[in-house]
Amino acid sequence: MVSLFASLPPEVILRLFQHATDFATVNALVRTSSIFHCIWLMNANTIALTVLPKAIESYHEAHTLATLQDEAEEAESPSAGRRRSQRELVIVLVRRVLVNSRLVTGFYERDILPVLKRSVPNEHDMYVRSPLNRKRFIKTLYHLKVLAFVYGLNGLSTPVLPDIQEDDLVDISEVSSWLRRRLSANRHRELGVDELLMEGRWLQKFLDNRLAVIHASDRGDISEPLAEQ
Repeated sequence: MVSLFASLPPEVILRLFQHATDFATVNALVRTSSIFHCIWLMNANTIALTVLPKAIESYHEAHTLATLQDEAEEAESPSAGRRRSQRELVIVLVRRVLVNSRLVTGFYERDILPVLKRSVPNEHDMYVRSPLNRKRFIKTLYHLKVLAFVYGLNGLSTPVLPDIQEDDLVDISEVSSWLRRRLSANRHRELGVDELLMEGRWLQKFLDNRLAVIHASDRGDISEPLAEQ
């Protein structure tokens, strides 16, 4: 069977990679033969950008978080300034996105869902419990992790989440309030948002500023987003 796969044209092998829906499948294909491994090395960027959106919930937000983490780590690295190859960048991106995805989705399934199942239904819990809103909830957890990461970088004043929408701001406000009320600080710490939730004023200022930017932009008053202080 291996020899049969190895005899496939490179473009067909690439298509096999691109049809994968997760990186467990990609890894299995890479180990199929040296030719498959070579195709992966030569097309890692194309394969990763095709498979990741299928494999990762809220991929856009996951990508934003991974990019911020990489930029911050690279700036502090002794080798800062060294130009990394495209393959190196892709491999780092894939690893970060997968690690963050396991953390965020694991937190949702292990720490949040049991609480939701035990809770007495009310307006807010119905919002969170709706099956249609799993994606929105996970998306919001990523937003909170991005904001927590930026909050942890003292002095950073550049805009974050510039493409965020008004509905996202509502989700951030509601989910952060829910996390404070329903989960302990230890659980917040596990997700990496404990300091952000503890210092609610910074988060509220971000939400207020971003909402003002959105409304002003809708009116045509400004063209550039405000920086978060």
